[in-house]
Amino acid sequence: MPLKISISWLAGSGKSSLVKEIVARTWFATADVGQIFRARALEKWMTITEYDKFIEKNPEEDIAMDNDFKKLVENCQKDIIVSWRIGFHFVPDIISIWLDVSPEEWAKRIMLDDGRGWQEKKYSSLEEAIKTNEDRMERVRQRLKLLYWIDFMNKSNYTKVIDTTGKGFEEVLGEVMEYIEECKII
Repeated sequence: MPLKISISWLAGSGKSSLVKEIVARTWFATADVGQIFRARALEKWMTITEYDKFIEKNPEEDIAMDNDFKKLVENCQKDIIVSWRIGFHFVPDIISIWLDVSPEEWAKRIMLDDGRGWQEKKYSSLEEAIKTNEDRMERVRQRLKLLYWIDFMNKSNYTKVIDTTGKGFEEVLGEVMEYIEECKII
């Protein structure tokens, strides 16, 4: 039976880089709900924030995206690692990892990321980045609570929680890879 892993995150926790490297080292299939989200926002010529607000008023958009993603993961015939905040809710046999990070660190990481493109807001200060992203995470949290009656930020939903604060990329990658190996044995 293929191994299914879901990585959930706070912005700036290192999820995107981590998933890319795991795929490169393991030959896992991968899918990222964030890429689907960005593509749907782009189709509507919206920024991420604008699309976030659009989805709040149009929950059927969120539900359709999650249902499509669920089918993709369930039908995958090989090991797969997905970036999906609520994978633990939709796929019963999925291994779910939460990447945690302090607000100050994720704000710094986001501000230093030059590859975020026009759809992502550029911040003028650390405080603005923290406030904006805390507000966004809370809106996402409330939206998912309304739709699915779950709190994706409740760490008890995850089989593994890894705090990336103050850790280098290789250290976090090592922790995740070690956990994946443990799960293969079980």
